[in-house]
Amino acid sequence: MSKNDPPSASVLRVAPVLDVNSRSVRKMRDFFVDQLGFAVGTEVGPGPKFVTLDRDGLTIVLNCRFSFGFRKRDWAAYFWTGNVSGFFDEVRSRGAEIKSGLVTKDYGCREFVVIAPDGREIVFGQLLPE
Repeated sequence: MSKNDPPSASVLRVAPVLDVNSRSVRKMRDFFVDQLGFAVGTEVGPGPKFVTLDRDGLTIVLNCRFSFGFRKRDWAAYFWTGNVSGFFDEVRSRGAEIKSGLVTKDYGCREFVVIAPDGREIVFGQLLPE
């Protein structure tokens, strides 16, 4: 490929989108900021209706829906980190509700699970060397 060729199409980032309702959007935003160390990137509309939250080059989106029928159990997002033990210590010190502490899984990750204010599970893990 020469410098005159157009760049190849590539995917640069992905952001999980969590549907939340008007009663939980502020609680969820504050949870990601206060307990998980994310920063608010964008807030749109009253309520707000749409929020992006950023940390270490990653983004998660809160999308306010006015329906209460969406699922709020099990894993909602999985974030890989370079130091899962350090991240665990950080979020624990911030008061996050921990569902399960650091566990080594047979699929090659060491991870832990936190519970968001609306009951969803947010997982943080680290790939282990083979």
